[in-house]
Amino acid sequence: MPPISEETPMLEAPVLDPPVLDDSSGLYPAYDFRRPVQLDRESTRQLEAAFESFARLWSAQLTAKIRVRAHLALEGVELVSYEEYAGSLPGTTAMVTGSFADREEPCVVQFGLDSALLWVVQMMGGKSISLPEARTFTPIELSLVKHLMDGTFEHLSASLGPMLPGEPVFGAVHYNPQYLQVISGAAAVIVARYTMNLGDVQSTATVMLPASTVVDRLAETGRGAVPGHAAGRTLDQVRAAPMDVTLRLAPLPIGAGEILDLAPGDLLRLPHPETKPFELVVGTTPIARATTGARGSRLACTITDIHEETP
Repeated sequence: MPPISEETPMLEAPVLDPPVLDDSSGLYPAYDFRRPVQLDRESTRQLEAAFESFARLWSAQLTAKIRVRAHLALEGVELVSYEEYAGSLPGTTAMVTGSFADREEPCVVQFGLDSALLWVVQMMGGKSISLPEARTFTPIELSLVKHLMDGTFEHLSASLGPMLPGEPVFGAVHYNPQYLQVISGAAAVIVARYTMNLGDVQSTATVMLPASTVVDRLAETGRGAVPGHAAGRTLDQVRAAPMDVTLRLAPLPIGAGEILDLAPGDLLRLPHPETKPFELVVGTTPIARATTGARGSRLACTITDIHEETP
């Protein structure tokens, strides 16, 4: 290659624009690297079933206690950071914490203050067709709400069962989600969101569980839910898997030159004695010895002995 002089022109590679992917159909949603951890489909299904069961129990409790037909509908279950969860709530709301024995992270049941004041009015014998103005609870109102939430936490424990580290116990009522730092803002939490109907009045509610208290138990619950006959099915599938079985003679070493010189009609002297059984082989593994025979008009082999497994 001749040396490059100052007069030699240099060719520059053209700068290509980065390819633009056309995803007008939305098949490839943007990946959020701030939340790389997600719940798998089976875990989400188990949580949704448990939170729907809780919705039915809580609806029945509210209907019996406040004498207004209550109905809760689960909107969805998601895994977010606690900071995101707190930021999605109103500036003033009721956040009731439930503590677990030997655990620092509590769970939270959240609902509107106006909804809770409607509960109180109904429990005290009053009637209301609209939500009262939201405000913090008086000591008597707080006592009534606490009594109601004791039963709510029992229903939460009954619905989620082994997914929880124990039965939550009423802790306290907080009114500002921005100041309630029950766990680290970056910690992952599982949030169930509900639409709450109290007669003709509609509001919302949420349940928050620290992911650290649920995910491991959720995995154990999923493993325990595997049917007991799964191992038998696996064995049946292995037994039914097709495999090629070969009846093999003793090998004959032969040179490459002799192979190239082979022609139709040539005879090869095989080193396998007539009285020696053949090897029955699966793949490259000998499994038994067999002798040739016949079954009707078809060739067959008779198993003479099975190779014992060796460690």
